[in-house]
Amino acid sequence: MNIPPDYQQLFEEAQRYEQLGDSYHAFKLYKRVLKLAPEWSEPYLALGRLYHQRREWKPSFYYFKKAVALLPGHREAWWSLGIAAVALKKWRLARSIWSKFGLAQLPKTPEGLRLTYNGTFEILWMLAIDPARAQILSVPHPDSGFHFRDVVLYERKPVGHHIVAHKRVPVYAELGCFKRSPYQTFSCLIHDVSAAQIQQLERMCYDARLGFEIWSNAARGMVIDNPQAFPEYYGRSILPPENTAKNQDQALIAIAATHQAEVLHVLDAWQIVSLGEYSDLRGY
Repeated sequence: MNIPPDYQQLFEEAQRYEQLGDSYHAFKLYKRVLKLAPEWSEPYLALGRLYHQRREWKPSFYYFKKAVALLPGHREAWWSLGIAAVALKKWRLARSIWSKFGLAQLPKTPEGLRLTYNGTFEILWMLAIDPARAQILSVPHPDSGFHFRDVVLYERKPVGHHIVAHKRVPVYAELGCFKRSPYQTFSCLIHDVSAAQIQQLERMCYDARLGFEIWSNAARGMVIDNPQAFPEYYGRSILPPENTAKNQDQALIAIAATHQAEVLHVLDAWQIVSLGEYSDLRGY
C-alpha cells in the first residue's frame, strides 16, 4: 500500500510521542492517521500494542483484530489478539488462535512468574492453564496485590530465567489478575528451628491445603544489574549451604489461607509435634 508522505509523517510523529511516553498525543495521532488511511495496518498494530501495554483489553482486541484482517500472516498480532481474547473470555476464538501456534499442550510443571510493583520485582512459581493464563503457586508479598491461587494473565515470552537447583526455569511477566482466589496472606516468625522442622510445617500446610512460603528465601530484588543482558534471577539458594542440623535463629514464613483460624490450627499443631515456636502472626 502506497502511503502519502504527509500521512507517513503523522505516523512517525505519533511514534516519537510514544517513545517519549506521551500516550495521549500518540493515541490522538495514530487515530488521526487511521481516519486518513483506514486500510493501513501499521497504525492498527501501534494502537493494539499501546492498549496491550496499558492492559486495556477491549480496545487492544479491536485494533489487533483489524490488524490481522489486513495482515493475516502477522504472528505478533495474532498472539496479542489471543491474549486479549482470553482476557475478554472469548474462549472459542482464543482456542482457535492458540491452535495456529501449536500450543494445545503446555508444560505440566511449575514455571517462573515475575511480578513488578513499587519499583521492585518478585519471582514466583506458576502453573500454566493456557498460553495466556496461569495460577500462582507461591504466596506473593502483600505489596504486589496478588494472592496464592490467583489466576493471572501473562505474556508467554520469557523475560529471564530463574536458577533453581542448578537448572534454568523460564520466567514470564504477568499482565494483570484474571480471577481472584479466596485466599488471604498471613506471615509469622518461627524461632530456633531446624530445616526438618520447617519442612514439617510445610507438609502440614500442604495437607491442610494452605499455601506456604519461606519469605526469608524469596527471590525478590535479587537480579544481576545489567539491563542489556537476559536476566537470571536467584533466591538465596545460590548462597553456600548451611548445616541443616544447625538451627536458624528465626525465619519469616508466609501462609495462605481463607481464614486466620486455619493458620492458627496448623501452627498450634506444629508447635505440639515439633516443639517449635512462632510469633508475630499477622494478616494482610
